[in-house]
Amino acid sequence: MRSARLIRNVRLETRIELFREKGMGSGQIAVEEVPDFFPDQGDLKDDILLLRRLSQLPAFDPYTLRIGLRQAGVDILSLDAFQLSSAKKRELMPLMQNITRPLMQHLYGDGDADGPNDLETLIERVATPDTAVVRKRIDSMANGLGIGVEQLPDMLESYGDTYLALSYYRSYFLYCLPAVNRLLSWIGDVKDSGNLRHDQSMQKAIARVEEILTFVSNSVTRRFNGFDRETVVRWDQVTVETFNAVRGAISRHQRSLAEVLCGLTVKIYEWEQKFPSGGGSPDKRADFVAAEVKPGLDRLWAMERRAPKFANAA
Repeated sequence: MRSARLIRNVRLETRIELFREKGMGSGQIAVEEVPDFFPDQGDLKDDILLLRRLSQLPAFDPYTLRIGLRQAGVDILSLDAFQLSSAKKRELMPLMQNITRPLMQHLYGDGDADGPNDLETLIERVATPDTAVVRKRIDSMANGLGIGVEQLPDMLESYGDTYLALSYYRSYFLYCLPAVNRLLSWIGDVKDSGNLRHDQSMQKAIARVEEILTFVSNSVTRRFNGFDRETVVRWDQVTVETFNAVRGAISRHQRSLAEVLCGLTVKIYEWEQKFPSGGGSPDKRADFVAAEVKPGLDRLWAMERRAPKFANAA
């Protein structure tokens, strides 16, 4: 089991992947099938209980796993395994400007053209202010949040981690959105091809896939636009209420964003693997849509419809 992976497959089912080889495909089993493949279970009995719990998670990204493992009763002594790498954090830094740019502008007036390119350095600056003016502004921020100045770096780090999760999901959406548009165009090219024009069942399946992918893409776009409006902190007027409101908004959307973006990413990845340069005959495209794109999409549609909404969504 050490070499196996818990995955969400292209049908958006949770499976244990025993192997994946180019030309051979992916060997997958359901969690309930583990005893059939590993009859001498021993310690696997406890593992199966945990796998059953984890299989109910909406996705397997580090943020969702943190929550899921805690809820499953796993004592996480170290979060190191669930931390993004330094390289990934640097990659996401441009997506965190709603938190970093206003904070730098508040502390340093016009902003710092040579500002930090990672959140840790920014928090270090808050912990060690270099001028009396900056110290005064930091004192004011801490007072507005109802905490001591010495507690401010830890609070900002916790908030930054929450916002980093949002940026992590946004990075996947920035990958998915143009790919979804390419996939829709690729699917649309076959609707009027050959015998498919007269296949009402296939036409209905294609129309449903197009409807769901378009709805989900537009809805998630509106959600991220809402985050852009609602999660900008006015650091010169910050209070614990406004601070917690921003954190709460991100937390409320976390589960649904994780599940929807996981589903979209899996679909796009499989399409790009099987049709790396597009193309494919009309029949092959139709088969792929019916067998691998459509399954599970209704679940994504339902999840996105139930997801939290922002007021005045554009």
